[in-house]
Amino acid sequence: MRSGTGAAFAASTPSAVKTTARNEVRPVAADDWFAWSQSPVRKTSPFDLYAQRAGGKPFRVSRKAYADGIDGTTLVYHAIRGTRPRFSDLKLYDLATRRPRPVPAGINSRRWECCGTISGNWLLFGRGRPSSTGRQLVLLWNLVTGEQRIIDALQAHRGQLHAAQLNGTFAVWWRCNPWPHCQVFRYDVASASTTALTIPAGKIAYAASVNQFGTVYYAQRGGGCGNAVELMKQPLIGPPQLLATLPPGRDVGVSYAHAPTSKSELVTTHVYFDRRGCGKQRRWDIFRVDDTERVPGA
Repeated sequence: MRSGTGAAFAASTPSAVKTTARNEVRPVAADDWFAWSQSPVRKTSPFDLYAQRAGGKPFRVSRKAYADGIDGTTLVYHAIRGTRPRFSDLKLYDLATRRPRPVPAGINSRRWECCGTISGNWLLFGRGRPSSTGRQLVLLWNLVTGEQRIIDALQAHRGQLHAAQLNGTFAVWWRCNPWPHCQVFRYDVASASTTALTIPAGKIAYAASVNQFGTVYYAQRGGGCGNAVELMKQPLIGPPQLLATLPPGRDVGVSYAHAPTSKSELVTTHVYFDRRGCGKQRRWDIFRVDDTERVPGA
């Protein structure tokens, strides 16, 4: 099958993970844990946050909350403040003990904090609502030293800035200035360097994630919901590759990449994503597509 880049690669078939009569969104995973948000009834909101250990039963973590990331047994999520979804705060939660963890002072503000992911001592998150008139930020925060880095900022009418995922020493996010002119970025925490991914002309890029080896996963499509949606991968070296395609009328909200711990030279990354229907079919389900590659430097 041929991708929008002109290079030919075999596409994979996504498999269903959560496909109940309710709406399931924002999947995140670790070696032993999986978390997601689910509507209590067949409506789009509000959502409750759930988690489950491999082989265990799901349990509710919080109401009016959305999964963002897992590192070990630490879950980070954002919870809606107030009766209207205008403000949110980041929360930390120990999945093993089922107890909240303190969030360092200064991370949450009076603004919208969202989309936090943890890797080691670092927290990646966004501040400011996408498409708002205020300043939007993508921030890195060291939970041990308190060091802060603003790795992207945007203040523009119809502009969108989305913190996506931190994994190992790599972070990704995507920005649209304005929508639908969108770009995906990869950041190396160790070298503090940023790389913009090459997106074909006429394509909208969004829903980015990254594994610990720096391989970026993202969705791209033409104009309009569900228009020839492709799941792509961009290794550290080489051209972008087609990972999977979605049926017409189906689109992606977010993606999340997790490569289980392995000593093999070949590693399989599980790329989770929430798939939504367009038009009147607005149901949300969670799927996964697997990507096997040789560990860089092996």
